[in-house]
Amino acid sequence: MVRILSLAAMVLAIALGAQAAHNCQCLFSDGSHCCATSSAYGPGESCQTVCNGAVRSSDQKACSAGGKWSSVSGWNSQFRAGCNR
Repeated sequence: MVRILSLAAMVLAIALGAQAAHNCQCLFSDGSHCCATSSAYGPGESCQTVCNGAVRSSDQKACSAGGKWSSVSGWNSQFRAGCNR
């Protein structure tokens, strides 16, 4: 019984954690990826807002696409360059 409850608690924690943040991939104006970021505000903050004025952290290059973005999974975003806002 304890194992079942532990498993249920873990699944619930993963589900709630996934809803608490979302990943955004900010794009350059040509559609290529600039950087990726996670928003701790979750769905309350749009990716367009996050990507508007984003700068790639590795070389300080501005994305300059007026908030253009695409969705990216948490797995893939960890391998992308991060964004500074």
